[in-house]
Amino acid sequence: MEAFLPLIWFFIMGVTLVLFIILDGADLGIGVLSLGATEARRATLLDAIGPLWYANETWLVIADAIMFGAFPRAYSVIFSSMYIPAMMLIFGLMFRAVSIEFLDHSQNKRLWGYCLGAGSLLAIVGHGLLLGGLLTNINVAGGSFAGGPWDWLNPMSILIAMGTVAGYIMLGASFLVNKVSGDTGAGNWRVLQASSWVAYGFFVLAVILIPLVRTPTSEMWIRQLLRAIISGRYQYIYIIPALLLVAIFGFVMIFFSSARRTDTKAPYVWSIVLLLSVAAAIIAVIFPFLIPFSITINDAASSTTSLIFMLYGAGAVLPIVIIYNLYVRKVFGGKVKGKEKQSGY
Repeated sequence: MEAFLPLIWFFIMGVTLVLFIILDGADLGIGVLSLGATEARRATLLDAIGPLWYANETWLVIADAIMFGAFPRAYSVIFSSMYIPAMMLIFGLMFRAVSIEFLDHSQNKRLWGYCLGAGSLLAIVGHGLLLGGLLTNINVAGGSFAGGPWDWLNPMSILIAMGTVAGYIMLGASFLVNKVSGDTGAGNWRVLQASSWVAYGFFVLAVILIPLVRTPTSEMWIRQLLRAIISGRYQYIYIIPALLLVAIFGFVMIFFSSARRTDTKAPYVWSIVLLLSVAAAIIAVIFPFLIPFSITINDAASSTTSLIFMLYGAGAVLPIVIIYNLYVRKVFGGKVKGKEKQSGY
């Protein structure tokens, strides 16, 4: 049991992060869409996310607490090496929350509408740069960060951040297609079509083109993957292309459903399948490392006593959070009636 404790906490942390990406990712994508919306359209967008965004942010807080308690070495390395994008994510979420509250009470709704979109965009870019920096260039020596403050900023991390923006907008548009009813559906479908094609383009660049470009990052990944395959650590290597094929199939189904425009739930379901397959592929590539390819899950884990003690806390807190999220969705899970005309996004 003790040997599996780090894996158990890695699984719990991964689930909470994926829940944040899927649930709050749609809210952030909708926030970015509000940048080009009319005042009436923006009111519809806010009605769509409603109080849900409060509940969705709880998963990020839980994931951060788990990493701090269960994997302190990885926590220190990640936030020491990527302090700037982490602050972009945090301040973006704070800016979004303040903007939503001021939109209800301020007379200058256009200003706070722009602030809502800017905060959402900043949070997404920070999230994308965090992921890109984690997967590209963290210099670790002796279990500590040994690089500079801008090591996370490179062409691959920028490409991943841009793809993250497109993916979140696609997720937000698919959520709107399912959530909003009335005569405004055509605009949601058009946004979904455009954003899904852009996200697919970034997906192809990340999966196919980047490994072919000779950079220190791509060469590091190729060397590490070859060593893992030769040593037998990747006996399940076939899972990775299978997951990528599932992601491609998800894109195909989104294209197909957005062209037919008959089933409003299908795009959102396939967007979730797509994101889950991409997340699983990333985990499969770096496993068992928590920071590729320097610190493993076991190396980063706290003591067995700490991990066991945290299980008692998780057993008390997680059920409350899950019940709270389910209750919010039950109460506010109905359709939203679009108030604006179809001609204006």
